[in-house]
Amino acid sequence: MAKAKTQQHPTGKSPTATPTAHATYRACYQRFAPLAADLPDRDVEICRADVRIAFANVKRGVQAACADPARIRKALPELPLDDVLALPDLGRALIFAATRVTAKAASSREIDAKLKLVIELREPMLTLAETLAKRGLLPKDVVAEIRAGSGKYDLASDGMALAHLYAEHAGVLRGKHPFTQEELDQLREASEWLLDTLTPEGARRPAAKQRGEAEKMRDRLWTLLVRRYADLRKIAYYFHGDAFEDVTPKLLSRLSSSAGEDDGEEIEAEDGGSEDANGGGSGGAVEQPASPSSP
Repeated sequence: MAKAKTQQHPTGKSPTATPTAHATYRACYQRFAPLAADLPDRDVEICRADVRIAFANVKRGVQAACADPARIRKALPELPLDDVLALPDLGRALIFAATRVTAKAASSREIDAKLKLVIELREPMLTLAETLAKRGLLPKDVVAEIRAGSGKYDLASDGMALAHLYAEHAGVLRGKHPFTQEELDQLREASEWLLDTLTPEGARRPAAKQRGEAEKMRDRLWTLLVRRYADLRKIAYYFHGDAFEDVTPKLLSRLSSSAGEDDGEEIEAEDGGSEDANGGGSGGAVEQPASPSSP
């Protein structure tokens, strides 16, 4: 069985300018989960917020306060601006984590459907990969390791490895295989889902354990978001003075109905969104003292 190639430890940093495109919610979760896991237990805050409201305010605040990153870097060189610019993606990670808390346990039918998709794509992709490896276009050892796997969990891991293999060598393989990007994405997404859902023994993960782990990660991501949002408000206070709350509203302040609807549409259009994506069910705005360091 082959595992997807391990990437470098993520920094959670964004480009030097506010990005116009963004990654999927799942990808954002995978990016920030290691950072959140490193937080000391004593510092973790329980998330009882409606994370959709927080996400909307984060996006609004970054867009309004960070339109000119170069100016901010010059004025506030000690402030971790890259972390602030990454706030929208951190919000997406939090949304994804919250949906995992409220998600229902996977049914046998759902698991079988995902396995069927992986099996249908795995064999033709792997067979062709073996041929390409013999011609020196793919690493033979990696392909051989994928072939050695067996069992449901191994199938999912193999699917991830194949999707990564074809993506990593896309330039060399261009025009040499019939698989579409959509098929590669389907294989990767189905494999990720199975790896999240199954144990290495192939059984379904206990729902209670899944929820417990998901709640812990949601709380950690929330804590990370609160910390970084405080830095965003410092930027707004520096440039806008007492009007900083117009630029960076309190993290749980409710937006106008039209703005809230727009954000809801974006969340639901992504793979990590859900109408149940809230922290602990309170969903209300928590009043906090007006301070540039307060979320």
